[in-house]
Amino acid sequence: ELSHNHIEDLPSFHRCQRLEELGLQNNRIHEIRADTFVQLVALRSIDLSWNRIQFIHPEAFVTLHSLTKLDLTDNRLVTLPLDGLGGLTHLKLQGNPALSEPFTKESFPNMRVLEVPYAYQCCAYGSCSSFFKMSNQWETEDMSPEEEDPHKRTMELFPGHADNHYDLDTDDLQLDLEESKLHPTIQCTPSPGPFKPCDHLFESWIIRLGVWVIVLVSVLCNGLVILAVFASSSYLSPVKFIIGSIAGANVLTGIYCSMLALVDALTYGHFAKYGARWETGAGCRVTGFLAVFASEAAIFLLTLAAVQCSISVSCVRGYGKSPSLGKVKAAAFCCLLLSSVAAVLPLFSIGEYGASPLCLPYPIPDGKPATLGFTVALVMTNMLCFLTITGTYIRLYCNLLKGEFSAVWDCAMVKHVAWLIFTNCLLYCPVAFLTFSSTLNLFLITPEVIKSILLVVLPLPACLNPLLYLLFNPHFRDDLRLLRRKGRDKGSYPKSCGVDDMDKSSYDSTQALVSFSDIDHIFKTPDSLGVHPILDSYSFPSMTLVPCQQ
Repeated sequence: ELSHNHIEDLPSFHRCQRLEELGLQNNRIHEIRADTFVQLVALRSIDLSWNRIQFIHPEAFVTLHSLTKLDLTDNRLVTLPLDGLGGLTHLKLQGNPALSEPFTKESFPNMRVLEVPYAYQCCAYGSCSSFFKMSNQWETEDMSPEEEDPHKRTMELFPGHADNHYDLDTDDLQLDLEESKLHPTIQCTPSPGPFKPCDHLFESWIIRLGVWVIVLVSVLCNGLVILAVFASSSYLSPVKFIIGSIAGANVLTGIYCSMLALVDALTYGHFAKYGARWETGAGCRVTGFLAVFASEAAIFLLTLAAVQCSISVSCVRGYGKSPSLGKVKAAAFCCLLLSSVAAVLPLFSIGEYGASPLCLPYPIPDGKPATLGFTVALVMTNMLCFLTITGTYIRLYCNLLKGEFSAVWDCAMVKHVAWLIFTNCLLYCPVAFLTFSSTLNLFLITPEVIKSILLVVLPLPACLNPLLYLLFNPHFRDDLRLLRRKGRDKGSYPKSCGVDDMDKSSYDSTQALVSFSDIDHIFKTPDSLGVHPILDSYSFPSMTLVPCQQ
């Protein structure tokens, strides 16, 4: 026993040929040379855990013909030489994050207990559950001949039959025991599962098709929204600018889903070979950054849209004008800055993107508790945003129900933001429930359902947000008509006529969106009743209507 001695370099133990067990844990060993364990033919167990081993010579274990137990937990290994390790029955490699190479059954034909850094390395050994698993197989020594008695083994393997009033068929049980000796079951940890898949990243075709639909709809539809909002020659209101910015964030969500879908396609059928490298690589961190940045940016910008609508109504009613587009752009930049901070934190060990191949910092069953604090803070922030949005819009609609319509310029955008609030809040509820149930250790749903929520429900607003704008918002139809006219008639008409058509269309489409119940009454009211101050409060955009020359 040589543990806890601050040993840095190991001498050769070739003179200790009768040595059977060697404990070198909790030292400062950096490497294992070729002559360190040479000629130790009786050595059965080596404990090298909690050292700083970075390199093991390929022939370091070649002469250890009796070696059955090897513990290399918490070192800095990159590769493990397999020569001479064919007789191992117990091997511990956890705590070596750089050791991601897969193992095969042929490498360790006698293996019974295997602990590896990544669950993907257990895929070659099938299920980790062993019918013959003991409470602590590492400490269990070889059985004595008395312990090999078939009747005793029968009672250990089938304890429930000890109290029965009939005897089991001893011959059948002996045959089962002999078969178990020929084909021992391996206890391998950590075990694979839905978040550590062996074959496919997306284990269901329904999820696979759903993710591809999300990719196509979010990228194409949000791109169309961005084109209609920013490329059209119509008036760009502050709320319309925020809607276009939300579409940009949703495009990033589509790109995140496309990266996962691409990984699933490229590793189809053999994900275990690449799972560890994907989780620990830069690609997963970039993917996770995009996911968190896009999600937080969409929520923050939606909060800004709701607050802007409310403040705009108050400012127009009190001061006769709404906040300028420049101020809204500055606020949107601050939202993007906060989203960037939230997405960068896991890159500095505050949270973790590599906890699962989905590259999300959300909690998973049997995951690391270190990511839970960041996730709870993130979800609490988002819930605070949704509460702010809900309270703001309830107040706005209460004012509208009182008849204060004079401060509303663009009712179509107000209604559109209301639909965005409803859908986004509704779809975020499963994610919030998942996080809080993980905090309280109340995983009431299966890992498969949790994975489906993170893959399909979490990015689903990126699909619904643009569809709500494209299908139900009159602004899109007006902007699309202007874009088509601009592309078809560019340079075909006199400039004055083009300006007249563009401005008149912008004015008519915007005027049609103002839902005043008594608009005709306002225009028919004499000047003496004070109509002009009311009309001035609408803050119509400045435009020049020039008659088109025939």
